[in-house]
Amino acid sequence: MSHIVKRSILLLLALSFMTSVTIFTFTHRGVTHAASSLTPTPGGIPLSVYFGSDNDAFYALDAPHGYLRWQYQYQQGGNTWSPAIVANNKIYIEVANSTSTAVQALSNANGSVHWSFTFPALTSGKAAIAVANNIVYFAVDSSTAGGIIYALDGSKGTVLWTYTAPSADQSFGNPIVDNGVVYSAETSSGGGNPQLYALNATSGALAWANPIPGNATTNLAAFNGVLYFGGAVSSLYAINEANGSVVWSTQVDGGPVSTPTPTASTIYYSSANSFVTAVSSVDGSLLWHFQVKKPFTANVSPVWYSKNIYIGSMDQNMYAINASTGALVWQQRVGVPVTTTAAIKNGIIHVGLQRGSLRTFNTSNGVERWYYHTNGVIATSSPPAEG
Repeated sequence: MSHIVKRSILLLLALSFMTSVTIFTFTHRGVTHAASSLTPTPGGIPLSVYFGSDNDAFYALDAPHGYLRWQYQYQQGGNTWSPAIVANNKIYIEVANSTSTAVQALSNANGSVHWSFTFPALTSGKAAIAVANNIVYFAVDSSTAGGIIYALDGSKGTVLWTYTAPSADQSFGNPIVDNGVVYSAETSSGGGNPQLYALNATSGALAWANPIPGNATTNLAAFNGVLYFGGAVSSLYAINEANGSVVWSTQVDGGPVSTPTPTASTIYYSSANSFVTAVSSVDGSLLWHFQVKKPFTANVSPVWYSKNIYIGSMDQNMYAINASTGALVWQQRVGVPVTTTAAIKNGIIHVGLQRGSLRTFNTSNGVERWYYHTNGVIATSSPPAEG
């Protein structure tokens, strides 16, 4: 049989096989490929990473390999996405564009919409949600009244309760939930003293509201009965969850520019002076700091994982820093500003970049594993969610 005939038969066999299987496409290392299947976990859903891009799309990728599992679009034109939360076999997100804002629950299997709660007219979201015990919490600003905190049933998207600020010049920051209590830092546009609110997570009843030194400039973080946030006079504040009293405050390195990362003994933050800073959880005193070459964005916080701190900067580098000493473990040049907090699982780092790529690195040595390009900035959906 001639070589030409053999090649023709092989080509026909290949074409026949390709038409008999379902083909998935994905972008991987900058090149479009095709794959006939993805290997599921025992639960049926591959370990995945979820994130949105300002090209309007929200993505679910197979986390170990970067294969596209599904893609979702809310509306056409200008969609921005909150950080996603994976719970109850759903992906919870807040999505907004110039005409509409909604909180949605998507299937983690295929991205179909379980439910969608569209915000009332003349209101807007804060680009973050919290989920606990199958309840979704978020804050809404109103152009005609005070801010509102919503609690929705996580299964159906129906309203369980709302809490409205006492006056029209007050709004709420993004809520967090800890030990059955919803906490939110109020801001006041009328010059009044802002307060920190504590609400019963089930009923929305007010537990307490105490003044804080100034408007919170970061989201809240909670650990061991203490709330942490950046605020007035470039400070990091530690607040007692039980009654709202100030435990301590510190101005080390100009305070945090993004949400602090608390652990039992140490609070880590990306500082206003381009440091990764570690302070004592006892009194806020400096333990160590590590300076990078350019500032951090407001979306980028340090992540503690397996004895190290991982963070990316506008100086186009990813860093691994010893969490106890502040010594550099490794530094990886990525060539583009890092615009999200890292998501880390099973020794893999996922971060979003300014030019629209999601990149992954080994925690052990910073070696890149794969990347996925979206043709849009990945910043508002920070950090990528995993599950």
